[in-house]
Amino acid sequence: MPLVRDIKNRDSKKTLVIKLEGSSEPLNKPKKEHKLKDDSYVFFTKNENVKSGNKPNKEFLRMLVAGFFIVFMFNVAQIGTQLFSIASDVEANAFQGFGRFVEGGKDALEANFGGAVQYFESAGFAFEEAQEKVWFISNQGAAGDRGSVAESAYGLLEAGNYLALGASYFSQGASAIQEIPVLFMENNLHPDGDYQTSSVSLTDKLKSSLELFDKALNEVKNARDKIGNSGPQFLPENLQVHFNVLSEQLDSLITTLESMKVRIPAILSMLGDRYPHRYLVLFQNNSESRPTGGFIGSFLIVDVNDGNITKAEFHDIYEYDGQLNEKIDAPNEIAALTDNWRMRDANYSPDFAISAKKIAWFLEKEGGPGVDTVISVNQSILEDLLVITGPIQVEGLSANLTDANYQTVLTYIVESKLEGKEDPKGIIGRVIPSIQNAMSQKASAKSLLTLIQNQVRDKDIMAWSKDENIQRFFDDIGVSGRIEKTPNDEDYFSLISINVGGNKSDRYINSNISHETIINKNGEVRDIVTYKRAHTWEPNIILKWKSQIEAFGYNDIPEWLQKILGSGENKSVIKIFVPKGSELEEIIGVSKEEVTIGYDEEIDKTYMYFTLPVNPQEEKVVTMTYKLPYELDLGIADEYRLTVQKQPGTLNDVSFVKRILADSRISNYKNYPEEVVYTQGKALEYETSLMTDLYFASLWGIE
Repeated sequence: MPLVRDIKNRDSKKTLVIKLEGSSEPLNKPKKEHKLKDDSYVFFTKNENVKSGNKPNKEFLRMLVAGFFIVFMFNVAQIGTQLFSIASDVEANAFQGFGRFVEGGKDALEANFGGAVQYFESAGFAFEEAQEKVWFISNQGAAGDRGSVAESAYGLLEAGNYLALGASYFSQGASAIQEIPVLFMENNLHPDGDYQTSSVSLTDKLKSSLELFDKALNEVKNARDKIGNSGPQFLPENLQVHFNVLSEQLDSLITTLESMKVRIPAILSMLGDRYPHRYLVLFQNNSESRPTGGFIGSFLIVDVNDGNITKAEFHDIYEYDGQLNEKIDAPNEIAALTDNWRMRDANYSPDFAISAKKIAWFLEKEGGPGVDTVISVNQSILEDLLVITGPIQVEGLSANLTDANYQTVLTYIVESKLEGKEDPKGIIGRVIPSIQNAMSQKASAKSLLTLIQNQVRDKDIMAWSKDENIQRFFDDIGVSGRIEKTPNDEDYFSLISINVGGNKSDRYINSNISHETIINKNGEVRDIVTYKRAHTWEPNIILKWKSQIEAFGYNDIPEWLQKILGSGENKSVIKIFVPKGSELEEIIGVSKEEVTIGYDEEIDKTYMYFTLPVNPQEEKVVTMTYKLPYELDLGIADEYRLTVQKQPGTLNDVSFVKRILADSRISNYKNYPEEVVYTQGKALEYETSLMTDLYFASLWGIE
């Protein structure tokens, strides 16, 4: 290919970096006289910070360890291959040290920090032996520059010792951090509500980890200084380049460790170290979709002090909403639900930080307490929990709740007000301790952490905090549910469904999206989006519902309740977010007059929304064409980039097809993901499920 590079990222959000092969000078704005020839240009970035799915704490630790032990050690091994040929015995000892270092890294990547520490200690002994032998050689008065080379090798080995010690500190600290979520669960699964202080201080363990990270950071800095002072000028020019690369890697590692030091105080605050920390935990029913997942039906107010839950209160959302007499105007699309805005509809923005801040504001305005952190949990997590725990017994129910029947049974009890009009959701309050009890008896901490990890990845758990350090931590681990701030010269797409009259019918909605991009010879870019929405409910489902509730002593499902459960029309506002300044040119499936177009200042995106009703066994199709507010510079090469963000809480997989069709005079050089299918001519196609956020990039130019 004429251009070579992994195009997942660029050096900056605005500048492509293109080099002539063999040249050290980048052509940041290539001129037209630089014509493309086969293999004459290399397209690259200095930092390949690959965009990926969101990762929670354990995956975050693995990322750090990978950066420490894999990226760095391969650079060291490359230098060692040439430096340690001074003497065969030195080479053997040095590479034994490097080998143990890498083995320790593998253990650390698998979260086996105990084994990793043993490898790193062994690596340190090997480095010490190698140092002694290099010292012997360097004092024999070797001819020529051999002594200088040996001194450089000696310096590198000393750096290896520092790194081995730093790695040991790091692994011990990371191992302690890894225990925190497990210990928190073990300490706080109290189904009887008897919250007592644990004998294990989680905050003390974290503070010890912070001290270990400090020690690791000091050792890495020592290694960097030793390498910088080890006399690389005495080495051949090609080895000096490797020393420079190694020094850059150490600088990057130091930055990583320093950022880790910042994160630990955030975790301490979350655990209530100096002051108790109050959480608002929202239960969202994603069978009735909202921008952040689902309708807020109930919530918990939880206090945490020194790593222990000291209070947890369950509330129906209407307890507080009913206390506010002031009229508050709702945003336009929410006005289809109500003209009097309350906390239950305050998750109006797909950016969770924006919605969470408004929800916390409403809670206080309605007479509730101030909270430090807001966490949303979609009700579909119950299904996954019940898969882990198995059937659970709930006080007042004559049969067990399972992952197959909980949705129908709980909705039936709540909507029928079987427990009285004053407390229709009392059953939910009894389900929570039953789940806690089953978790403490039947679920392992590992299985629960894996579940949380998957829920974070799928945006079924999101979090926001007033504390800026905690919020940065949430951003880092991918739990903040933010709308990405994409540059003005990149494409963006997010489709949000807001149920405004479909009750719990979103469970029966299947949808698929075709996102087609047209690039013309002048670099103009247009998107053609086709959205299909099908209501799959059928009459036979009533038989399933009846069989599920009969085990609990309930027999009748009146028609009005059938509609609430999902048999009625699904009426939703479909809101599409695109790059700021995009212009709608055509829409088929709804009239253009029915489309509201605006600009959301809070997330810096243009939006278009319309109401789309779909009856059972019906499919609606809407196709819209809009022009993007930028053009590609195809004089030599330019990137088309697209960020696609999924709606939190979607119950069914959304099929997503990405196509790019370019003018016949435009050449395609490279694509991300690489699994792009070439269809006809120069048309590209990629099909997947919108289970997580997606990223696409392709490189185009006119030769």
